[in-house]
Amino acid sequence: MGQQYVPGSYFIPPVALPGGATPMMQPNQGFSMDFTGFPNPGMTGGGSNAGGTPYVRAGAPQGTPYMGSQTGYSTFQQPLPPQGMPYGMGMPMGMPQYPTPFMMQGGLPGGMSGGMPGAMPGAMPGAMPGMPGGMGGGMAGMMGGMMGGMGGMMGGGMPGAMPAGYSFTPGGGTVPMGMGGGAPPLQQSHSGGGRMPHPKEKQPWDELDKFIEGEDYGPVLKTMLAHRMKAKVEINPLILPPNDALDRDYLKWNMLFPSGNCQRSSDRPGRSWHHGRNAPATWPRVTKIRLISRSFPWTIEVPASDEAMGVTCGDVIEAIHESMYARLSQPQYDHASRQQKRLLSESFYHNRSTAHGVPGGRLQQTLLRCDWLGQDTMFGGVVDDPHLVREMCRDVLPCTFELKCVRRYPMSEAEMREAEAREREAEERTRRRSRSRATSRAGSSRPPTRPPTRPPSRAPPDDSSSTTSD
Repeated sequence: MGQQYVPGSYFIPPVALPGGATPMMQPNQGFSMDFTGFPNPGMTGGGSNAGGTPYVRAGAPQGTPYMGSQTGYSTFQQPLPPQGMPYGMGMPMGMPQYPTPFMMQGGLPGGMSGGMPGAMPGAMPGAMPGMPGGMGGGMAGMMGGMMGGMGGMMGGGMPGAMPAGYSFTPGGGTVPMGMGGGAPPLQQSHSGGGRMPHPKEKQPWDELDKFIEGEDYGPVLKTMLAHRMKAKVEINPLILPPNDALDRDYLKWNMLFPSGNCQRSSDRPGRSWHHGRNAPATWPRVTKIRLISRSFPWTIEVPASDEAMGVTCGDVIEAIHESMYARLSQPQYDHASRQQKRLLSESFYHNRSTAHGVPGGRLQQTLLRCDWLGQDTMFGGVVDDPHLVREMCRDVLPCTFELKCVRRYPMSEAEMREAEAREREAEERTRRRSRSRATSRAGSSRPPTRPPTRPPSRAPPDDSSSTTSD
């Protein structure tokens, strides 16, 4: 009993179909009039028309209930050319078997006897519903022939298979499914070291250090450009504070002394820092950075000595040294607290004394910025501290970092001997330079001691001849 339609319901009311025969099937059996068939997988090439033909092969059997015998191009019924085996098997359908190097006594390698072409008639009259007229049957015979040979081939283990990685065959031809011989053996590559490298393995040319020396690596950004681009500026680990494990290099330097006294932790004692002076101080490289500190109230501008390379680690150390040896201004002294003024007085006399670890009388007899530091005269590294920058500058300024000043501890006996030897060497160098200048001046005013090598151009007058004439 059919369901009654309820007025106002959301369901569609039932429709009574008229009685009689079903609608007549379209002339092309349900396909469009311009349908030319499915592409032939045996043909190479691409595109929408690859492998298809606009006509039915002559002599094809009559159509089945699933497929008509005619297409929209029925007026162009011409014989088809010999077609290749499906999927590039390399042998034509319906053609006699040719002797090839793959054919041996008793069949193909691995037990594929009889050859595949003989078991595959070209017409293949249909047992495959829904396939075009050009792909008729014969599939049963083809599958039978293939299964018979495939069993023996699989039992033989597919000898002579193409080695992995061999991407083509000589002459651009296709290789039959037997794959017995014919392709040259895979040659070992000399560039890969005998094996394929793992994708995660780091090759020597894959990645460069961010802080490599030289002007041909990486761009050099202006300070404001780096700020506008929101670049995350990283500091060279060489000028960072040393970590607890002390497993990387860092700089050791008493800022009371010139930058030539700066040492790298991995260098031998008594060797001045050289390796890494031209390394970029930041990544990405910038043309100028600014240093602030909790130990002093002024800022240190660090411009790049060479804008093509950006600010280097050597530029940072030199800028700090120049700032520490600058005179303390009168407004800075006036704004100092009473405790800070007492510390300035003590540091002034101590830094110019004969104590170990201080320059002594070589410093100027006036208040210098290095006197402001008191005992915190050791270079402690450069760090990125945005909170301190906001606190001291009232805003987060680009490329502005903190300079840490560490307390100077009493020197050991070895450090004392090393400092004394370095001071003696500097004094001896100065003495030799002054002695050489004095010698050169004295030599220029001394009369020549050797006789002239050239004879006089005019002979002296003869005194005897003049006396005789008188």
